[in-house]
Amino acid sequence: MSDKNFEFYLSVVIPAYNEQERIADTLYIVKEFLDAQPYKSEIIIVDDGSRDWTTEVVKTVDIYNQEMKDQNVSAIMENVKNVGKGFSVARGMLRAKGKFVLFSDADLSTPIEEINKLLPVLEQGCDIAIGSRRMAESEVEKKPFYRDLMSFVFNSVVGLFAVRGIKDTQCGFKAFRNEVAHKIADKQRLYGFSFDVEQLFLARKLGYCIEEVPVKWEHAEGSKVDPLRDSIRMFMDVMRIRMLHRNL
Repeated sequence: MSDKNFEFYLSVVIPAYNEQERIADTLYIVKEFLDAQPYKSEIIIVDDGSRDWTTEVVKTVDIYNQEMKDQNVSAIMENVKNVGKGFSVARGMLRAKGKFVLFSDADLSTPIEEINKLLPVLEQGCDIAIGSRRMAESEVEKKPFYRDLMSFVFNSVVGLFAVRGIKDTQCGFKAFRNEVAHKIADKQRLYGFSFDVEQLFLARKLGYCIEEVPVKWEHAEGSKVDPLRDSIRMFMDVMRIRMLHRNL
């Protein structure tokens, strides 16, 4: 598919749940970066049924940030209720109109500038470029002990039962070619925190090229992950992935 078929070069999908405290800063940072790029882009915020003023803050930023609005169109999608991060990411990916689609966490633990490391991988023909915190060249601020432990154990389980050969499946910074993003999001069935694993599992099943790229990562306070509850759910989901897509 040629570039002329795409309305934008890059779509940035940001899932948000009760992010009123930092979503404005996130939007200003992302918009400022994108405004300095030579390509046209869009930002898609997917509010996952927030109980605070997340949506209103996003709308206010767009109203009072007119100088960037022409370059970086913003769209906000609102889930009727809190469904899950995976559902929000898939919904945003299906809405994306860019040649390339980036999913980024709302806390910008991986700075938006790191997209400059992922885009060349896609331009060279690979289908998916994923940010990685577990490569020799990665620049990672020390994480809380419980998150390091969760990450090590979970990635070990993922490697055994779902996706082999990927060091970091959970970094919230992944870029896709548009048609790949749409196809994977359409087939995705898990809507919790383990959706990343399912997406990569689907990509492998469908024969897509996946390349890990070392990125910067900084711990951000205010994580929505519950160490015990979500760890159990994620492990159970990994066990379900093969069953969900046994006919693929």
